[in-house]
Amino acid sequence: MKARFFKEKYLKELELNIENNLEKYRSGNFDFEANIPDHYFEVAFEIDDEKLKTLLPSNKNEAEVKNCMIIFEAMKNLTHFHARDARLWVYLTHTILLAYARSRWVIPADNEVAVKYIKDHFFCIANRGVERNNAASRLWWMAALCKRAQGLSMEDALTTLVYKSDVRASIIERPTTSQCLNVFSAILRKLHESYQTDKKLFERELIREAMKKLNLAGGVKLLGVLPEQQINSLVADSLKI
Repeated sequence: MKARFFKEKYLKELELNIENNLEKYRSGNFDFEANIPDHYFEVAFEIDDEKLKTLLPSNKNEAEVKNCMIIFEAMKNLTHFHARDARLWVYLTHTILLAYARSRWVIPADNEVAVKYIKDHFFCIANRGVERNNAASRLWWMAALCKRAQGLSMEDALTTLVYKSDVRASIIERPTTSQCLNVFSAILRKLHESYQTDKKLFERELIREAMKKLNLAGGVKLLGVLPEQQINSLVADSLKI
């Protein structure tokens, strides 16, 4: 199928009416509203909707890795430009991926809490909503990052990245590490070594301190233009136990 994006006006309408639509989120669907031509527009690239339907509604790390690879393959023609557009992901979490989203991110019984939860995982709210919170887009962005990682297979990179959520957040949410491929790759390689052995590098405080050190280094040096050997040394020094 061609990729569909909600029109901005309808997306805002959906967001304003989350509380009124709670039963649809919990057990109904948005099929009628989502298929009204005035509510969406199409972009000329294909999405494998059947493959998307095979996402595993589990929070286990193995399922996360598989889901990242599934969604990346199902949307292999997606550009980074379109991947940053909330209207695409909100369309998917209200249609093809509604069943997956409600199973993977079970909506709380408390209605007030449920509204915020739905905003986080069915929409793309705030600056990091697309890359971090939305039930579908977070998978694609993790896969896109790991696909580019140097020195690791995509599956190994993903296995390492999803192992601990706080470690993943420390890496992805810092521009120094997530936007510089050489730095990101060097960190992931060191973490992968630790993952295969004692897993000590996944301790929360250690990785936070390491990321702070790298950010400080990034403030006085242009990490992206440093030789690979120098970046590896900086990363190794930052991650010393």
